[in-house]
Amino acid sequence: MNKLLIKQCLASLLLVITLNNLSASRAEEKHPEDLNLNGADCISIRTIRDYTSLSRDSLLIHASGKRTYYVRLLTPQFSLNSSFQLGTRSRDDSLCPFGGDSLVVDRFSGEKSRIQAIKRLTADQVEQVLIRYGKIEPPDTQDPAPPELKGAEVEELG
Repeated sequence: MNKLLIKQCLASLLLVITLNNLSASRAEEKHPEDLNLNGADCISIRTIRDYTSLSRDSLLIHASGKRTYYVRLLTPQFSLNSSFQLGTRSRDDSLCPFGGDSLVVDRFSGEKSRIQAIKRLTADQVEQVLIRYGKIEPPDTQDPAPPELKGAEVEELG
């Protein structure tokens, strides 16, 4: 009975260690698909300079100081890709995903969309987002050169 209990405990311990190592190695592998774009950052409205439409419900807002924010809207706006101006509605000087702040996509119809998430991005994250939405091509990666193998020396007979 004691030997069976010891074997079960050792097997359980080995299983826990193996699962822990697997989860740790997966956490280190970050792919662009794993980029977390959910955020609750705010943008000072006075610093907004430009925007890039990514899809019907997401865009990049470029602010002064080379800051870029990913903005996801609560509802898709079909006129977002074709609009050339963007307005804001907020109760204060900040555009935030809470408090009822929204973007005005079409100023003639007054069509507005509430903001679901705002996330400040680094330059690398901006590149990943642009690649994900097909706005730029991914950089070409060269195949690694084959390793040099040390083989048997060739002797000339003669």
